[in-house]
Amino acid sequence: MKMRFPAFAALLFTLPFIPASPAQAGDAANAGDAANNVTDLVRKMSAASEQRNYDGIFVLRKSDTLMSMRVVHGIDKRGKWESLESLNGENRKVVRHNDEVLSIFPERKLITVSQTRSKDSIHPALPDNIGNLVKYYRIEQLGDDRVAGRDTIVLDVKPKDRLRYGYKYWLDNDTGVLLKCDLLNEDGDVVEQMMYTSFQEHDTAPESAFSTLDVSDYKREQLDLERKTVKNTGWTVNELPSGFMLTQSTLRHNEKTDSLHMIYSDGLASVSVFIETGDSGHHRLDGATSMGALNVYGEKIDDAHVTVMGEVPQATVVRIAHSMTRTP
Repeated sequence: MKMRFPAFAALLFTLPFIPASPAQAGDAANAGDAANNVTDLVRKMSAASEQRNYDGIFVLRKSDTLMSMRVVHGIDKRGKWESLESLNGENRKVVRHNDEVLSIFPERKLITVSQTRSKDSIHPALPDNIGNLVKYYRIEQLGDDRVAGRDTIVLDVKPKDRLRYGYKYWLDNDTGVLLKCDLLNEDGDVVEQMMYTSFQEHDTAPESAFSTLDVSDYKREQLDLERKTVKNTGWTVNELPSGFMLTQSTLRHNEKTDSLHMIYSDGLASVSVFIETGDSGHHRLDGATSMGALNVYGEKIDDAHVTVMGEVPQATVVRIAHSMTRTP
């Protein structure tokens, strides 16, 4: 799960369109300075957090489900190490070393292997494009707070439309690590939350970052072999919300179906579009459903079935699905 986010005064965005008195111009300059200060702060803290060695435990609330995870982050001469280990429910652990990600399922004696971009993190983290987000979100520093016994800076990120959710971030003063994040719906209600309950910084990478179970007798699956990247998807979205762009498109083929997966993102929110042709043999959603912050909408378009899902308002997934068309 990738988490991303004080509010720029609305004045900052409205003044360029109206004549400004000297006093108003001063207010606008101050608002602009505040905005720049916040984005600079987030950039510095985000960069600093990537170079830290730490471990801790956080709790993730999704809908009515609570998940507790142990997290480890380390940097050494071999590169970057990260791990996530479940502390309730099914025993599972995800270990990342640089661009390789191992997902370990002891009860199933299964390991899946995949590749990720070097800048992506398997831990909750700040967005790396905070400067671009100000086009679609108002960002404001709210003040200070404490999380897991540590002093934090609180940032509020509010969308400028009702087609994406808002966020609130608690950043550790010393390390820049994201210690808490609230996901807020269109009405400002918390629909998902991540929070550390313990956090410890280390001088060197914790050994537990590198440890895995004895997996010599586990089945190993290479996930990336099952799908390939495609440039010409044959589909387009005619009514994407402002700022959303196609960031990934992969095709998975088997004897019965072809499944195209496209990801659209504004740098913070993201939406997945799945397009299936052929008979998959499983139930396909027609209409809308939701689970906590996740909204899903499915419908048939010509001979294909389109499913759109993401942690965005229902209006967003419906809008994207309804505006999907084939391209030559």
